[in-house]
This record gives sequence, structure tokens and C-alpha cells, in this order.
Amino acid sequence: MMSSEVRSVIDKVIRKIAEERSLSLPALKDDTEIVDELGFSSMMVAGLIANLEEELGVDPFQDEDVMITDIRTIKHLCDVYVSCLARSR
Repeated sequence: MMSSEVRSVIDKVIRKIAEERSLSLPALKDDTEIVDELGFSSMMVAGLIANLEEELGVDPFQDEDVMITDIRTIKHLCDVYVSCLARSR
């Protein structure tokens, strides 16, 4: 799966979670910070990761090579999933 496809899934899941919580979102850019700019709580981030695992079929945080608390931006999240998907082939 290409980076643009992963990004599309991430954007879709972020929008879904924001809609469920009635959050208004800024434009989703690479450098948009998930917690600070989108206003995602730790529970919302957990939901984001669970939804992404379901959509993409991988959990890049299971091996603890990368900690979810290290992820700040949408691009970093995307890069982590792209890397994990490449390793799982």
C-alpha cells in the first residue's frame, strides 16, 4: 500500500472520529498535530489506532519499536504505518 493510500485511510478515520465527537477539524496537513491541533484525547487516539489496525490490518505499535506517545503529526503516523506495512509483506 502506497503512502497516499495510507494517508487517505488515516484522514478518513480521523474525520470519522471527529464527527462522532462533534469536533470541528482544521485542514488535515502533514504537520497537523493529532493531540494539540485536532484536540484528540488519549481515548480518541486509542480509537484512532484501533480503527487503523482494522482498516490497514497491521499494528505498528505491538513490537514497541515505536511508541504511540512518540507520534505527534499526521505525517509521522502515516510514515509509521507505511513502514510497518512494508515490513509485513
